Amino acid sequence: MAVGFQGADPAQLRRLGAQMGSSGRELLAQLGSLGAGVAGTPWPGPDAERFRHDWQSGHSRALRQAAAFLAAVGQELVRHAAEQEQTSQAGAVGTAAGAHPAASPAPQPADLEGKTPPQIRSWWNGLTAEQRTSFIDQHPGLAGNTNGIPFEDRVGANAINAQHRIDWLRSSDPEPEFNPLIMAAGYPAIFAKQHEAWSARQAGTAYLQKVADGKIKLVSYDPEHSSIVEMAGDYNADTTTVVTYVPGTRTNEQSFYGGGPQSVSKWLVDSDPSRGTVAFVYKGSEFPDGDFAEAFFDEAKSADFVAATAPVLRDFQAAVELEKPAGAQTVAIGHSWGLRNVTGSEVAGAHYDKVIALSGAAMPPGWTADPGTQYFSYTYPDILLTAERSGVVGDNYPMKEPAFEKHVYTPPGGTGWQEAYSIDNHSLIATAGPFNEPALDDIRKGIRAR
Repeated sequence: MAVGFQGADPAQLRRLGAQMGSSGRELLAQLGSLGAGVAGTPWPGPDAERFRHDWQSGHSRALRQAAAFLAAVGQELVRHAAEQEQTSQAGAVGTAAGAHPAASPAPQPADLEGKTPPQIRSWWNGLTAEQRTSFIDQHPGLAGNTNGIPFEDRVGANAINAQHRIDWLRSSDPEPEFNPLIMAAGYPAIFAKQHEAWSARQAGTAYLQKVADGKIKLVSYDPEHSSIVEMAGDYNADTTTVVTYVPGTRTNEQSFYGGGPQSVSKWLVDSDPSRGTVAFVYKGSEFPDGDFAEAFFDEAKSADFVAATAPVLRDFQAAVELEKPAGAQTVAIGHSWGLRNVTGSEVAGAHYDKVIALSGAAMPPGWTADPGTQYFSYTYPDILLTAERSGVVGDNYPMKEPAFEKHVYTPPGGTGWQEAYSIDNHSLIATAGPFNEPALDDIRKGIRAR
């Protein structure tokens, strides 16, 4: 050690911080595995119920808090290591005439391999401002879609990704040419379908231009992996409520262009007079698609489909938790199949303070209510509720589950048999129009009640 050395050894601090972060993530992973085992192990009887209650209300929470503590301490140690290095470099420059600190190596995509979100956050915090900017400029796809990189930086990276997408659409997606041979052959529908698809893609340029200009904030944007997540409001130290909103069946990127999936979330953000609400409108993976019947009765009902997509939402929520201010609450809202995705993420290890179902689909196998979570269900008479009551789409759905506080509303058209099979009412509960105001007011009250 050099004479006059003061402070900690940055390398040792960084190693200890990495160990803390790694241990926290490993503990969180074990918690998810154990939680799934507790929920999915067949064991009837009062002893089993008592054990599950103790696990959910006490043991699992203690483990989650320990994991969060390790992650936070790890980040703090890495930050101190970076500060110590900067101080040492500044001192070296001051004592050596003409000396300059050695340039730090540029961060590379390989630096992210094998790291968990808390570890990535520690790594990111250890970079200089110049290194972060360089990484975003050179690797915007990774920077904009990696859990653990701060959302503020992901927004900047996805502005770049949006501009790249605009450039591709304009250069590589020409308008389909009218082909008289197709028309002569009696297939005008082929051209119409091609042109409709092209028009839908081109409509995205206006939306994406707002992203590139910073008017819309995307914290994920990866078309190759069916991922787009928009943030409404500001996520900062003044945030008191963090909403993760998961829209329903057949939601895709094009759905975002018209603002439909975002309407309830934006209403909740704008109606909070304290400006303390932030909302993430989440489509981080593939959603059920295909035609209506196929979506409802195949992919939307599939236990394998939700098991494959739920961990993606769980990992996104882990990134949300990394930035959550002390005392803020997390609220998950799922419309239709989105509720199945939300509750699937609970099975995979995610935790929310409140879960809200908007005409929610059935929960996946292995789901049990978390004693530390409040559950609410809001719906109109609609085709999904009728199918659930008939046993067509499973029986573990919100309007039957005792854990959910239930609210059913009279639709604008009344409560006749047509409303019982109405797809319009199924969509109405997830809109921010005047016809849905009673439900919206109750949703807001449920969120604000602490």
